[in-house]
Amino acid sequence: MNLICKKGIIMIEFMAPYDIMEKFVDMIENARVQKNMTQEELYKAAGMTQRSYANFIKTKSTKFVNIINLLIALDLTAKLEELIKNESFNSLDEIRKKNSKITKKRVRK
Repeated sequence: MNLICKKGIIMIEFMAPYDIMEKFVDMIENARVQKNMTQEELYKAAGMTQRSYANFIKTKSTKFVNIINLLIALDLTAKLEELIKNESFNSLDEIRKKNSKITKKRVRK
């Protein structure tokens, strides 16, 4: 299921986890080819075994640490920036203002 909104941006909210992992595999394989790396060179640079890399390609499933290592090996660490980006604040008042906008919701048991 590929849902695309304006300007060709994929709406990840509507994708299944398998579809998202499929995009990761495509991105990693495309970057590998662009860098003229063999699969062996890549999985070794990422500290993976041939079997774990082949399983990742086939099943679209692996440990997150393997994805991080693959992105590092391919010099794609900028792709991780959004995941670990910290908000920056200039004052305590900004932090308080942001926290005051958060509404807590009770979870039903």
